[in-house]
Amino acid sequence: MIDRTHTGWRCRTRRLIRTVKGDLPRGSQGTVVYETENLGRQLIFVSWDTGISVPVFPDEIELATQIDATAE
Repeated sequence: MIDRTHTGWRCRTRRLIRTVKGDLPRGSQGTVVYETENLGRQLIFVSWDTGISVPVFPDEIELATQIDATAE
């Protein structure tokens, strides 16, 4: 099931994450799109500022703050 509780929240990587679309160095920032569970594991799908969108595990990122859409 897709969980959109944290949609729009900013996050950053805690360490280097290697993905099929490229590496995300420590401190890379992105925006949470949704969370889901697959094969008993929680995954967070993130749209990264580098232009790629890939799922990551919760322990690989830190959630920062929710984007305030009204401030734009």
